Amino acid sequence: MAAPPTLTQKDFNKWTKDIDRARINIGTVTHIASLTKSFTAAGVAELVSEGKADWVTPVSKYLPEFQLKDPRLTAELTFIDLLSHRTGYPLLDWDWYHRPESALDLIKLMRYIDPINPLRTKWVYDNAMYGVAGEASARIAGTSWEEFIRDKFLVPLGMKSSGFSVKTMLTRPNHALPYGSKSFEAAQRGEIDRLVPDETPYRDAPAGDIFSNVIDLAKWAKVIMHQGKLDGKQVLHKKTVEAITRGWSIITGVPREPEFSINLYGLGWNLEHYKGHRSVQHDGIIVAYRSGITMFPDDDLAVVVLSNVLDNDLAHWLPYYIADHVFGVPKTQDWLFEKAVEAARNSYALKTPAALESFFPLLVKNKPPTRKLEDFVGDFSHPYGHSLSVTVKAGKNGKKPSLVFKFSNYVGTLEHYHYDSFRARLVYPAVTMHHLLTFVTSADGSVRDVRVLSSADTRVYSKKTSLPK
Repeated sequence: MAAPPTLTQKDFNKWTKDIDRARINIGTVTHIASLTKSFTAAGVAELVSEGKADWVTPVSKYLPEFQLKDPRLTAELTFIDLLSHRTGYPLLDWDWYHRPESALDLIKLMRYIDPINPLRTKWVYDNAMYGVAGEASARIAGTSWEEFIRDKFLVPLGMKSSGFSVKTMLTRPNHALPYGSKSFEAAQRGEIDRLVPDETPYRDAPAGDIFSNVIDLAKWAKVIMHQGKLDGKQVLHKKTVEAITRGWSIITGVPREPEFSINLYGLGWNLEHYKGHRSVQHDGIIVAYRSGITMFPDDDLAVVVLSNVLDNDLAHWLPYYIADHVFGVPKTQDWLFEKAVEAARNSYALKTPAALESFFPLLVKNKPPTRKLEDFVGDFSHPYGHSLSVTVKAGKNGKKPSLVFKFSNYVGTLEHYHYDSFRARLVYPAVTMHHLLTFVTSADGSVRDVRVLSSADTRVYSKKTSLPK
């Protein structure tokens, strides 16, 4: 195992020396976000290894509530499709975020979503499908997903510090709080602000709601690298590890950097070669928690990195900096002081309005709305999406009236874009998303629908009408 604990602890302490709480150490728990996927995928693979499920049976056979608009897809989607991100469906993160419905109720609503690609033709990252896989595996196991993962992995592996949900994590005495900077330049100056942890329950928990620490994740990495063994004891089936570390989808057809091979996706793991060394890797990103496990199984080398600072890619690039030193290979790029810094700069750049609205149609200047603001008012709905309400806010102190939107728990002002299209800024804890709302008229000239354009897809919200008395 690479990076001795004392070295890891010392390095992280340098980066957190000015925060107003105890220093992070190898026992500090942080949210690991999408590293959770490796546990969910391994859980399904264990059920297959035990003969309780298989890779070719449609998931709908195990979870009948999972029905899609196209019955052919319902009859074809397997666990491999869900866990290798090749279902053809768009990223549905926002639809599961801060929703009052249960995970199972949200799964039932997926029949109202259209795919954006044919089945098994393109890799598209999707947390919601991991939510489906987790729910199905729990149904097979006859328990909740959390209990299934705890009994199958956390307890047998002695991962005593690991658990589920941000809310539970914050009750642990040695936990990390999230931090971030307002800009790349502010981060360089060391201006770091504490962020508010988001304690809202995750409906797609199997996609990213485990917390852990370096000590526990080192055990998980050892098990994966050693074909299911920990300290000589077989705790996972060998077939499980073979299944999750086999390439099922192509992420990129060309290497992302000259030092890497093409990038494949297994089941909860990214697979590639780095300077001739086989690599099994995955990152986790949520609010201000960054995590990463990078393993080189043939070299018995693993690097676990946890961070509680927003907009940094250390968890991803630091392992290759370490690998260069451990393998003694020529240094071709400075992964730590150049590549990770460049990635952080790019991360901040993605938060600019231009980047957040890169999918918007070209702005047509000087094109005002075609009707008065009151005509846009109404309640709109989509069978799968959040409810949408639009009202007019009176102007004060000389300001003009404006449209106000309410998307589920999110409230904000609609800013005019052009014609009958308005920009909606959705602000999450440490995350901002921009949507474009375009109001559509009916034959009589009244507003009938709202087309909501997001970075993932476009949906039509229909206006709710009162039935005649």
